Amino acid sequence: MAILGILGTLPFVCSSERVLTFKDLSKQTKTRWATHEVIGRKPVVEYIGPDADTISLTIRLDASLGMAPAAGLLLLQTMQESGNSHILIIGGEHFGRFVIESIDEDRKYHTGQGIPLVAEAKLKLKEASSGGILSLIDGITRLFSR
Repeated sequence: MAILGILGTLPFVCSSERVLTFKDLSKQTKTRWATHEVIGRKPVVEYIGPDADTISLTIRLDASLGMAPAAGLLLLQTMQESGNSHILIIGGEHFGRFVIESIDEDRKYHTGQGIPLVAEAKLKLKEASSGGILSLIDGITRLFSR
């Protein structure tokens, strides 16, 4: 079984028994800038630092390829609603930890009983804090919110 990557607990695989892959992966990196107004002059722009990366990708969930769409969509929804960040690794490249910001579902084909046979999930991921004091505060907050 060839493992192409992983998002949290969802492995991207390609084998004779199961195919769960993605397409159209795009990554956006940005920086943050503050604009300070100055009387009688043009505004002054100040570099603040990097912004969180965003990634979008589309996952095909196909029952004939070993991944029941209903189960896959439920797993993605559970991951999104958990409030946790998830590791994203594609082809050995570690992108970091991401939260699932949104999931757009397209249920393509259904059985006569309405069970989805093929679905596509378009994910929008946002980079989560990779460490430091903010990560520590986030961990403590989650501990006491249980």
